[in-house]
Amino acid sequence: MSIKLIATDMDGTFLRDDHTYNHPLFDKVFRQLERHNVYFVAASGSSFPRLQREFKDYVNKMIFISQNGSVIHLGNQLFKSFSINQEALARVIHILDRFYGPNDINQLVISTSEKSYVDQGMSARDFEIVKLFYEQVERIPDIRKIFLQRPSEKFTKISINFANHIDLKNVAATLDGYLPPSLIMENSGFNTDLIGNAAATKQNALSILQHHFKLRTNEIVTFGDNENDLGMLAMTTQSYAMRNAHSIIKMQAAHITQNDNNHDGVLQTINALIKNNH
Repeated sequence: MSIKLIATDMDGTFLRDDHTYNHPLFDKVFRQLERHNVYFVAASGSSFPRLQREFKDYVNKMIFISQNGSVIHLGNQLFKSFSINQEALARVIHILDRFYGPNDINQLVISTSEKSYVDQGMSARDFEIVKLFYEQVERIPDIRKIFLQRPSEKFTKISINFANHIDLKNVAATLDGYLPPSLIMENSGFNTDLIGNAAATKQNALSILQHHFKLRTNEIVTFGDNENDLGMLAMTTQSYAMRNAHSIIKMQAAHITQNDNNHDGVLQTINALIKNNH
């Protein structure tokens, strides 16, 4: 059985808890993947500019699924994106304002394929956190009027980081019945929900890449740790839940990594797979 493509989630999976990774080991592994013509895909809930920064020396040789599947890049080139229509975006903002107050939401981020926007009133601390995950971030006077102020923009994702006293299970129960059918909401970890086009999932993005590169399902390896990775993990018999993943994620994956995300779990597993498959 040969491997042609490896797709891995980022935070909690490929990246350590401090958002770093083992650069020397990655360079060694990446060279081996190149030698065997294996595509390497970074699949994340965060933005493409953030992934560009994380992999600045490898961007042109990698594939990126960002914003939970809303945006796909082949190297630096935008390959496909799924936008949210303005009416649906306005509906989401209305629903959030109806059920949640300013003390319930820490960060509200609205993104295009290349840029993200936040409210002018966001705290300096929250703004720094948002920049870590989205990189290209602009403050605007009123985030709730963005769809009126920028009618020609193609928005791709809404990210809501809720305060610790908000239970995401209750959020899902509350919002699911009110979201337009054209949208999907997924838990991205860290008490954050991502809302985007219903077709914009990591699983669908990976399926698009599978079709584009004419790959068989058993030629794809996937890694993940959270709810938004489940579809991707279910695609292939070569799926790996992280040692540190929730038990539900481990039950859905075909395998569990020997090491967790803080001990190079993804890279160590890829190393072993290369030795065994080539």
